Amino acid sequence: MHTPLLSENSSSYDLVIIGGGCAGLALAMAICKRVTKPSHAPKTLIIEPRAQYIDDRSWCFWERENKVNKNLVAKSWPTWEFGTKLEQHKHSSKSGWQYNYVPSIRFYDQAEQLISKHEQITLLKNTRVTGVTPNPSNVEVTLDSGSISAEQVVDTRVPDSFDMNKATLKQIFYGIEIELTTKNAIEDIARVMEDMRADSDGFLFNYILPIDEKSILVEVTRFSGAPLAPETLREAALELANHISDQSKYKITREESGVIPMGVAPQVEAADPRWVRTGIGVGAARPSTGYAFQRIQGWADMCAKTILASGQCQSFPSDSAKLAWMDNIFLCTIRDDPTLAPELFLSLARNVKPDRLLRFLTDCPNRTDVLAVIVSLPKWPLVRTVLVDLFRGLSTRKRGGKWRKAL
Repeated sequence: MHTPLLSENSSSYDLVIIGGGCAGLALAMAICKRVTKPSHAPKTLIIEPRAQYIDDRSWCFWERENKVNKNLVAKSWPTWEFGTKLEQHKHSSKSGWQYNYVPSIRFYDQAEQLISKHEQITLLKNTRVTGVTPNPSNVEVTLDSGSISAEQVVDTRVPDSFDMNKATLKQIFYGIEIELTTKNAIEDIARVMEDMRADSDGFLFNYILPIDEKSILVEVTRFSGAPLAPETLREAALELANHISDQSKYKITREESGVIPMGVAPQVEAADPRWVRTGIGVGAARPSTGYAFQRIQGWADMCAKTILASGQCQSFPSDSAKLAWMDNIFLCTIRDDPTLAPELFLSLARNVKPDRLLRFLTDCPNRTDVLAVIVSLPKWPLVRTVLVDLFRGLSTRKRGGKWRKAL
C-alpha cells in the first residue's frame, strides 16, 4: 500500500508515525481497533523506508490471556524447554500460559489490511525521514521527497545518540527456517534455550521451534559484551539445521538475524512532548531476555488510548526500579563471567515453578514470584556483582565531587 508523493491537501497531520515496523504498525492498529468509526481516527501518516514487506523475522512471547489477535499467532506450544547437553527441564503452565509464534509477514499483512479500511490513516512506503524540527505551532517532518507538519510525532527509529556498545550485553542471533521433504521427527515443544554453553565470545544457546510437520525454525543466539555481527553465527545455525533434520534433505525457506541491546541507559525525557520516541532503542525489549513484542503491543494500546482521549502520545514506559535493578545485576554477572550463564538459567528452570517464572519474565511478578527467583539463583556470583555495582556507584559519585581520590 504505497501512497504517491503527498498532495498539498495532505501536508498536515494530527499524528505522524516514523517507521512502519513492529512499534509503528502496532500503534496504527491499536488506533484502528479503538475508534468506533474509521472517520473518527486522527489524520495519521505512517512513514516506512521499505518498498515492500517480507517475512524477515519472528516474534515470540508467552501469554496466558488472549490479548493479541489470535489470527496473528501461527503456532502455540503449551510446553517449552530449557537445557544444557547434560540437563533439561520441560515447563508447562497450570494456568493456561502458552508460547506463541508470530511470523512478521502475517503481522505486516494484517496491519496493512486494517489500515486500508481507515481513510484517515495512510501508510507511505519507500520514503525516508531526513529531519524532525519542533516549531512553536507544530512539528515539521522533512522527507526525502518534501516536508509535512504534525501535531504529534511518534518516532520508532533508533535515536542517533544510541550507542550499542554501551548496552550491557548484546543479544546476537541468526535463524534459518527449513522445510523438510519428510515429516520431522522432533518433539512438538518450543525449545527456547537448548544446549546452553559458553565460549570465548560469550554465552550461547540453540532455539528450535517446530512450526508444522515439515517446517522448523532453528536459531543460534549469543549474549556477548562485544557487538559481534550476526553473520558470525550463520555457520553454527546451518550445522544446527543439519543436526535437527537428521541429515534429511531440506530447503531453506528464509533467514533472519539481528542484534538486540540488553540493558540500555535510562531514557532521557523528551525535550518536546510532541515528539515521542519508542522502540528497541529506548528500552522496548526486556533487558534480561530481549523479548519485546508483547511490551510493544501493551505500549501501543496505552498510547492509542491517550491519543484518542487527549491528542497526546505516550512514550515507552520505564521498567520498575526493582525489575531494572535485578535485570542489571543478572546481565552484569553474565557479562563478567559468561560461563556462569548456563547455571543461572538452569537454576531458574530447575527451582522456580513455571507460572511464577513466566510472570517474572513477562513483567507482571508479585512479591512471592520475585522472592522465588532470588532464592533460586546461586548467591555468590550475584552478590559479587552487587558489590562491584555498589563500588562503581560510589567511585562515580566521589569522582563527581570536589576531590578525586582513587579508591
